[in-house]
Amino acid sequence: MTAANDPARAYDLEALEFHVVRALLTERLATPVGRSAVAALGPLASAEAAARRLEATAALAARLAERTELPLAGAVDVRSWLLPFLGGEHVVQAKDLADCKRLLRAAERCRVWFRAGAPSLCEFAADAPDLGDLVHDLEQIVDDRGEVLDSASRKLADVRREIEQAKAQVDAILASVLASAELRKHLQAPEPVWRHGRPALQVKADSRNKVGGVLHDRSATGATLFVEPEAVIEAADRLADAQVAERREVNVVLAGAARGLRQSDREVLAGVEFVAVADLLQAQARLLAGGFTIPRIVTDGPLRIVGARHPLLSMRRDAATVQVVPLAVALGDPHHLLVVTGPNTGGKTVVLKTIGLLALMAISGVPVPANEGAQFPFFGAVQADIGDEQAITQNLSTFSSHVQRIARCLQHASARALVLLDELGAGTDPEEGSVLGYAVLEALLAARAFAVVTTHLGRLKDFAYRHEGAENGSMAFDGATLRPLYRLDLGIPGNSHALDIASRVGMPTAVVARARELLGKRDRTLDNLIERVQVARRDAEADRQKTADLSRAVAEQKTQLDGRLADAVRKETWLQEEADGVVETELRRAHAALQEPVTALQSAPGVHGERARALKGIVDGLLKQAALHRRRMAFCYALKKGDQVFLPRWRRLAGVHKVDRVREQVTVEYGNVKMDVPFEDVSWLQPLGG
Repeated sequence: MTAANDPARAYDLEALEFHVVRALLTERLATPVGRSAVAALGPLASAEAAARRLEATAALAARLAERTELPLAGAVDVRSWLLPFLGGEHVVQAKDLADCKRLLRAAERCRVWFRAGAPSLCEFAADAPDLGDLVHDLEQIVDDRGEVLDSASRKLADVRREIEQAKAQVDAILASVLASAELRKHLQAPEPVWRHGRPALQVKADSRNKVGGVLHDRSATGATLFVEPEAVIEAADRLADAQVAERREVNVVLAGAARGLRQSDREVLAGVEFVAVADLLQAQARLLAGGFTIPRIVTDGPLRIVGARHPLLSMRRDAATVQVVPLAVALGDPHHLLVVTGPNTGGKTVVLKTIGLLALMAISGVPVPANEGAQFPFFGAVQADIGDEQAITQNLSTFSSHVQRIARCLQHASARALVLLDELGAGTDPEEGSVLGYAVLEALLAARAFAVVTTHLGRLKDFAYRHEGAENGSMAFDGATLRPLYRLDLGIPGNSHALDIASRVGMPTAVVARARELLGKRDRTLDNLIERVQVARRDAEADRQKTADLSRAVAEQKTQLDGRLADAVRKETWLQEEADGVVETELRRAHAALQEPVTALQSAPGVHGERARALKGIVDGLLKQAALHRRRMAFCYALKKGDQVFLPRWRRLAGVHKVDRVREQVTVEYGNVKMDVPFEDVSWLQPLGG
């Protein structure tokens, strides 16, 4: 059971539109079986469970990146008949068994697949049932199309052989009957047909007395009669009897298979559930290819997200082109309470829903649409008051409905709760709404709950300045263009810009002017200060972004240059070694060409023998002084058992078994063969074409 189903916990999935996450995952399922796991998705029972699910998601995503998917092909949902069948309300058919076999086969293949993967994937499949024997039994009973196989029982195989023999006899008799030219004159067509399971000839209606046999049917026009010849009746009876025996044995086989399923009901149901959750895990892993990341779950720590986006943006058809302003927010280090102000249509509600929905995703073990490094506490409650719907069934006004939801939020407020309140204090007299909102903020702060609250009320804007642990935030607004920027700025409250927005969206100029007149002159020092701070922050952010872009460009150029330098060094090394190899090859050829005549001359008397011995010493010395030879000797002296070497003479790799540095030879293993190779025939370098 997930924590979302635990009455002791309180997660407001509906207010935060958790159905958006479910829809996102449903799009990425591979089978219809996974829909049940998506429908049951919700906060898990513990931080450890959420962390394990996220770790398994990351490991599966790494496998998917290798173009390797879960072996879920062919899995169909069988619960529509399986549950009634196990309850004694459904008689299993061959097609049912085929579907069940395909599903359980997928479950068993996935179990084996997971067990061969990373430790987190092994753990994910630790409780999956071993269905190998059951799948094998079903494979012997039905094929994937729902046909009962001969291998289902020996008796069935024998009966089907009888059927084939009987059919062959019927065909032979019909062929003998049709060989009569006199008979064929009375037929509408020379081909025999089957009517009501019996073989028949297509006889002309006016020739009925010319063809003996049993009449089984007539054509719609009455022009053709379907007559079973007397000669084939006995063979057809044997065929019919065998077919009846076949149907009887098929029913026996199906009844036996049904008993087997009932005896393994727990394993079967567990297999279905395993396929569902495996499909869900793969859907979660597929999110990582779309900009989602694996968050960190902590039991005691702050909430931190950067580059966060509402998941709904990932479902838009124009998601790749729409400009999204990412959200960055931190709660719990040091402030737990954030009071957000700013204009309507500025994005305050989206901020609340994004924070709440991402928190629910994280503690449900689902990747989040945010930058790497996102961190969430494991919340025991996520409560929200968002929207202004009236509780009509309870005869409650908008304000009363708000108050009820806020009261519920306060009941769950604790150091392990996330509370999100939209337009706190709205819907009633501003003065009374302000003091009520102030008291709510004090209660949230006293409970040390993680909380984000939006408001337009001026009295609540200075709450953060008067209380440690609280912080102001505002939705950025461009005073020059009178347009919201949909960016959350921390540290300063925002202005509502109600009259500016009213003018922009079409309120008559005279009405806006009159409103400004009624507003009268007031001290706009604070408003102007806020405006200047926002402009300065916006400019500073633009400069920071330019600097970050420049730094990123420089880093990319450095990476490219480092890569080119490394390529040049590798190329130079290859060329040098290639040149050394050519020199050594030529020296070896010269050495081989001179070996025989020089050896013969060494035994010559006097000065000729001395010169021959001197020449051999020079040639041997040149070969040993070659750069490649020196490097080969150093390489061979450093070899140890288990190393790999390349043997140019045989153009193959071999493992080192023993190194004899006195004799300067290496004992290598190739397959089951061991051989001694001199250092001169050993290389560390496999040619590019090798």
